[in-house]
Amino acid sequence: MNTPLDIVFWGINQELADQVTEKVVTQIMELQTILDRFNSEAETFKVNKNAFSKSMAISPFLFKTISNGMKYIQKSEGYFNVFAGKVYASLKEKSAFSESSLPIHPPEDLIKINTSNNTIQFLHPAVSLDFGGIGKGLALDETSKILDEFGIKNTFISFGGSSILTRGHHPHGNHWPFSLKNQEIEGEIWPLRNDTVSVSCAGHGSGKTPHILNPKTGDCPPSFTAVVQSESATEAEVLSTALIAAPDEKHQEIASHFNVEKWAVFPIH
Repeated sequence: MNTPLDIVFWGINQELADQVTEKVVTQIMELQTILDRFNSEAETFKVNKNAFSKSMAISPFLFKTISNGMKYIQKSEGYFNVFAGKVYASLKEKSAFSESSLPIHPPEDLIKINTSNNTIQFLHPAVSLDFGGIGKGLALDETSKILDEFGIKNTFISFGGSSILTRGHHPHGNHWPFSLKNQEIEGEIWPLRNDTVSVSCAGHGSGKTPHILNPKTGDCPPSFTAVVQSESATEAEVLSTALIAAPDEKHQEIASHFNVEKWAVFPIH
């Protein structure tokens, strides 16, 4: 996923730490072969290329991820959409925004899924899968299963600095302390134990293309940071992205649809 992975263990020996790390890295690489939309050998690339023209059988993991993606459209009120890959790409390239080309429809109008044989078919030509918004969350949720498998009690894992998974506590405290340097929450500590955190940002300037857009208007959101603490890394990623994409007045309502410990949105200074 082309991002740094930092893992801190304490209370276990080097051999076990190496075992767990190797299995985590292997799992992430396997997910890459499923979720990468740019690699022609990856499953998602092949689905994006062929699923509008024909029904396709897909792996159980991708099928489950797509099924959850349909639920996330509803829970986020359309502000998070894993099926809008082509649309987001065209908008970021400053193509003309077209309401008719944007698949803001009920999820059942975007994709047909058959649970009896794990097949899918896209129902709109603008639909394509893009898991960039939740890829790290999916990886951390799979990592969480590995930690349980090995009985790991205390660890801190940072995936690119924006996605965090914790178990237990810091060796010199009863939690892992998390904070951000920002005037809005300066000095505020979020105590993490068996939690995940997702941080999403959107900004303007310096000629950089925004990676989060309002899918209902095609506009780039204001310069804000969203932080979400949750038991599920994937749900934290979904909500933090949706909070950036959605207007302020929708934040509380959207957040109420998710089972999260804490969330905050504040301007980037």
